[in-house]
Amino acid sequence: MAAGQRPRACHARKTHDPRGAPITESIIAPGFHTSAETPRLTRPAYQTQRVLESVPALLLVLPVVIPILLFETSHRLAYVAFSAYLAFWLAASLSLAVRQAIEYRTMKRYRELNWEARLRHLNDPYARMHELADQPRLDPSEAEELQALNVWTHSGPEVPAPDEVHHLIVIPVYSEGRAILEQSLEAILAANYAADRLMICLTFEARSPIWNEERIEQLRATYGGRFGRFLTTRHPDGLPGEGRVKGANISWGAQEARRELLRDGIRDHQVIVSAFDADTRPSPHYFQVLSYTYLTNPNRDVDSYQPVLLFHNNAWEVTSASRLVGYIASMWTLVDSTRPKRLRIFSSHAMGMRALVGVDFWSTNVIPDDSRQYWRMYFGTNGRAKTVPLHLPVYLDAVQSHSWWATMREQYRQIRRWSYGVIDFPYIMEQNLTNQRIPLRDKAMQTFRQLSQFHLWATVPLLLLSLRLMVNYLGPTVTRSSESIAELAAHANYDWSTSPLVEIASRVNSLAPVLTVVSLVISAVVALKLLPKRPRHRGPQTWVKMVLEFCALPIVAPVFFCLPAIDAQVRLLFRRYLGFRVTVKLRSDIAHRIR
Repeated sequence: MAAGQRPRACHARKTHDPRGAPITESIIAPGFHTSAETPRLTRPAYQTQRVLESVPALLLVLPVVIPILLFETSHRLAYVAFSAYLAFWLAASLSLAVRQAIEYRTMKRYRELNWEARLRHLNDPYARMHELADQPRLDPSEAEELQALNVWTHSGPEVPAPDEVHHLIVIPVYSEGRAILEQSLEAILAANYAADRLMICLTFEARSPIWNEERIEQLRATYGGRFGRFLTTRHPDGLPGEGRVKGANISWGAQEARRELLRDGIRDHQVIVSAFDADTRPSPHYFQVLSYTYLTNPNRDVDSYQPVLLFHNNAWEVTSASRLVGYIASMWTLVDSTRPKRLRIFSSHAMGMRALVGVDFWSTNVIPDDSRQYWRMYFGTNGRAKTVPLHLPVYLDAVQSHSWWATMREQYRQIRRWSYGVIDFPYIMEQNLTNQRIPLRDKAMQTFRQLSQFHLWATVPLLLLSLRLMVNYLGPTVTRSSESIAELAAHANYDWSTSPLVEIASRVNSLAPVLTVVSLVISAVVALKLLPKRPRHRGPQTWVKMVLEFCALPIVAPVFFCLPAIDAQVRLLFRRYLGFRVTVKLRSDIAHRIR
């Protein structure tokens, strides 16, 4: 994305308190957004919001205080506790690496399937079901198709036939250049799907510094006749109840497109909406897989659909830090695709028009519109809505600016904006109290996952780095492996009850380098195999550099993931709310070829 403008400062704003005392929100200015979707009109409501906004930052004290207390209480206890924490995350990292490999294989299998034939089988499902049932043994893809056909045959008369499905692709634009938009549009045209059932909606911000009516008309003249429908619209600035956020723009564009589709006789249940960023380029089978997944999903009218995000459009051109951050973000979406219960909407996503209308499109006044959309759908459907993995990638840009330092600054700000999704916590707690139809256990589990996810995001890489140093420091004095048991007993501070634990911790720590290397190698192999084909102007030696870059992960992860997350949470604590800004993403005229 391109760089946005910093919101203007303004004077303090006051809202009315029915008890007579005004509520002063001295920090909040137009463009700076709190966690609430509607203004807090009473002091108790505002104070409750402030308490909930402070919780994530206050929890950050625990990873600082607990290690200090353990260290001061007992070096042996600290050594065992720190070693256990490191061992847990070593095992977790290995598990995550294996999940990445599993999802990579699933994506490869999906890429090789004949999705056109699968969609055609939906027109005569029973013939295909009998064909599959007569086979003595089904491979995973065939078993998957048989299950989908069983669902399809019980879908009811209102479900559209495969040839009646239309895709609406909504792309918000602020200051992205024409080259980026054209490459995204060309990738959509290159997809294996009938162009006459694709509708593009480019929704430009009226305040855009570069997109005037003349430039929009030039783009319309180039692409207007190449899709089934090609709509361009300008989102007015400063509409009542809206903030300067992406959700306001895509909501405007989707509503404009829906009106046009309804005028042409295309109903909501026939339309699947993909919310893309300007640099999003779908893989060739994206619309086929999305259509099939939507049609064979019994909860199609409430669920959302999440592809794997690969930040690969310019992966061969960006700096090492940006490429590593892109690797980490991509690998995390790979992992979440193997854990549907934990999967959330993130960045480019899709949902049926019925589901979208059911929640009144996207939120128009919060920064993390994607994650908030998940929660709006979850609570709006009383817990029915979930996010379905598509097991197929879309490709986006890694951060790149005009200089190395500017790129690092933009990278930090991008991750800070992503981690600003922590502001969903007060909204979730509010909905937990008002929605009594969702079981308490489900609400508690969802809330815990949300809060712990952002807490771990802000703490784990830093703790792994610092606790590893502490364990290395304590190891020689605690284990005393060269002394006999009798010699150890002579020490006044020796604690017999901890000796087995110390020995176990010592053995686990000795295995740590091996486990670290194994998980890192698996992750690196998956990441490198997913990269686009090496461009001609990059020599074979570039692969060596890309492999060696993974050695910098222990530094890159704390700097570009922990610090921005801590920044976002501390800002909430002190009411230093963020305004929305889009990220600078510059690249050459030719993006790398997608697969």
